[in-house]
Amino acid sequence: MRNSKSYRWVVAITAGAITATSFISLTSFSVATPFIAQTMGMRTDLVNAIGVDAFSIALFVAFLMGSGGFFDTKIKLGVFIAQVSLIIPQFLIPILLSPWFLALLRFSQGLVIMMLALFSIQLTGWFKPTERALSLSFTMGAIPLGGAIGGISSSYFLKFGWQKMYYISGLFMLLGAVIYFGFSKTSKSFEEKVITSKAKVKVNIWTKKITWMMGFLPMPVAWSLFSMGGFLPTFGYHLGYKPSQIGILMLMWGIAGGISCFVGAIIGDSLAKRKSNNQEIFHARLIVMLMANVLVGVGALLMLCLGSRSFSWLIVGAILNTFSQILAPNYWASLSNIFPPALIGVGAFALGLLSNIPSAVGPLISSWMINQTGWNGFFMVMIALAIVGILLDLFITHIDVLNKEEA
Repeated sequence: MRNSKSYRWVVAITAGAITATSFISLTSFSVATPFIAQTMGMRTDLVNAIGVDAFSIALFVAFLMGSGGFFDTKIKLGVFIAQVSLIIPQFLIPILLSPWFLALLRFSQGLVIMMLALFSIQLTGWFKPTERALSLSFTMGAIPLGGAIGGISSSYFLKFGWQKMYYISGLFMLLGAVIYFGFSKTSKSFEEKVITSKAKVKVNIWTKKITWMMGFLPMPVAWSLFSMGGFLPTFGYHLGYKPSQIGILMLMWGIAGGISCFVGAIIGDSLAKRKSNNQEIFHARLIVMLMANVLVGVGALLMLCLGSRSFSWLIVGAILNTFSQILAPNYWASLSNIFPPALIGVGAFALGLLSNIPSAVGPLISSWMINQTGWNGFFMVMIALAIVGILLDLFITHIDVLNKEEA
């Protein structure tokens, strides 16, 4: 493993920077949707459905693109493809005003999610197993923080018109790309280790039980993240709170989500440092993942039962719910503990594919539940999923980790 104690943090920070600028800019669609609809002469809900559905479908395609192991030793090429797929549509959406082009361009932007798997692989080459969660927290925390900052900045730049707001957001994306490609490097020694391991290990990632179990483990957290991000403002209005309060609620939700990644990483790395092998390190991180599933359920329960009593309780419930993202850095830091070097790349994309199923079906089912059963059904699904996540976590704790090599 290439080892530079100072430079490795540059790699982690640049990965966080490009992720943050990407998600700051991606929020421009949600802010501009009513104005895009007006310009195109379409209903707002239809434009929103086209943009969100196309983006969600692309999340699966993004992880399928790396499932063959092509990017295992071509990390920066993968990031380049993700950024091109993200940035070019940002400048074309204001020009190509048709539902078909909107669907195509939003699909293209959804491919950016592959960076989560790519950075997980890249940082594995720079950090020890007991330090990887903190390195990944820069990337994972940048998603909710970028969304929160993007919501504020996009609303501000909207005064120049939604098209110009899109262009300004595109400049943020370009800035993040310049920072990453200007300062980030991959670990050559790790790439050599992957190539050597591939010559010895010939296993289909999909035949491993741990792939499926780990793929399903974060679903409650992912379901909550994607559903709550879209429906929390509507729930707040349903309870009778003012627009200014909803703005505060969403800002707190985003900031707490970002902070939670760092908190979860610190806890996970602290527990991992007391362990001596892959299995023990993995089980230590499972403790944090268990806590995340508990937070999903407790947060949902508080919002459902006490959210209507006071705005403070609603914020507390929302913060606890989004603090479930303590799972993310520990989840992605576990790759080298459960897979040998030859399978870390394909494993990252496989887990990304499975764990992102809620990003597509979660909002659709949540919307249906709200219409059919009201908000009680919406929150009860989250609580039930949290219980399933807890049970699955406890079950995985009792099996052996597949990777016996030292990462």
